[in-house]
Amino acid sequence: MNVLFVTVAWPQEGNRNLYSDLMCEFKKNGHEVFVASADEHINETRYKLEEGLNVLRISTNQIRKAGKFKKAFSLAFLSTRFKRNINKYYSKYKFDLIINHTPPITLSGLMIYLKKKHNAFYYLLLKDIWPHSSVDLNIIKKNGLVYKYFRWHEKRIYTAADAIGCMSPKNEEYVLNNNKYLDSEKVEVCPNAITPQKIVFTNNGVRGKYNIPPESTLFIFSGNLSKGHGLSYYLDIIESLRDYHKAYFAIGGSGTQYPYLKKEIKRRSLKNIFFYHRLPVDEFSRLLAASDVGVVLLDSRYTVPQFPSRLLAYLEAGKPVLCAVNKGTDIGDIVENAGCGISTIHGDKDSLIAAIKNFSENKTFREGCGINASKLLEEKYTTASAYSIIMENLN
Repeated sequence: MNVLFVTVAWPQEGNRNLYSDLMCEFKKNGHEVFVASADEHINETRYKLEEGLNVLRISTNQIRKAGKFKKAFSLAFLSTRFKRNINKYYSKYKFDLIINHTPPITLSGLMIYLKKKHNAFYYLLLKDIWPHSSVDLNIIKKNGLVYKYFRWHEKRIYTAADAIGCMSPKNEEYVLNNNKYLDSEKVEVCPNAITPQKIVFTNNGVRGKYNIPPESTLFIFSGNLSKGHGLSYYLDIIESLRDYHKAYFAIGGSGTQYPYLKKEIKRRSLKNIFFYHRLPVDEFSRLLAASDVGVVLLDSRYTVPQFPSRLLAYLEAGKPVLCAVNKGTDIGDIVENAGCGISTIHGDKDSLIAAIKNFSENKTFREGCGINASKLLEEKYTTASAYSIIMENLN
């Protein structure tokens, strides 16, 4: 079977993410995989084999981790660029299965075109529920023109999909409750998934390199630094614990909130943080291995049940998980029910401080949560499981 995967988030060659892991799973099961990806880091479109996958990298303007106006401009021309290059480079192939993900939802016209042209089964992986998540954060106005434009695309792409895979049960429930026109039979849970890789670093020296106290419990929050995480609240917590030497905090990545964080950490004179911009993949792996607890943050204003993919990195590394999340999501419940961490409501300072101290002062508890974290990944969030869920629709 020929599988076309359309994405704006394909990793650079030699790296991996949940999308490349999933497509490698399809390849492993005997399918021919074709990837069409937006790539803002190149000046001209490139096509080559990467790890046995046909990868078409389409040159675009900046889309990810860009300001809203710059992103809107880039998205406006994205469908046209995808259509032109897919037709040029993949013209001799017929696709049986087409998969893409949100965001963005503005590729609805492209997906309708490709589905019709190839008479293919179209599976949509729902990784963000637009435009509702942006309404929650007051980025766009409910029922304004921008909202109506994105809502039109949302309905269009949901209707076009033969099946929609949601990240969690609450995610599925939200989609069905807010889109009554949808046939519930085509909406299901197909969670974020990776192919687990055990990477062990012994005495990796990372703490000494970055002047992280060797005896402190290290809490790591890393990845896309966006408004959706409510990072000001997290800085308030860290500031409250500036004299609590049993805990230390690593925050880093890139995104629209990086300048804000850099400015605030300096303004508050916070000394209990290792703050970084970007780290090479191997270096980040070493930092994660040297950490004790992975942190998941979701702004309390969210009504949408988000499910950040960074959770998988923590589970893969066998790390306990500390959640400070909105009431509408179930990621915290899943973590606690699996015995691999603690969940608090974003904005509840006392509960989050108590959880940090609990992790910092109870090594046995941390180790037990870490063991359960690895079990949770193997039981629910592997690409083998996601592959089976998708293929059941075709069978």
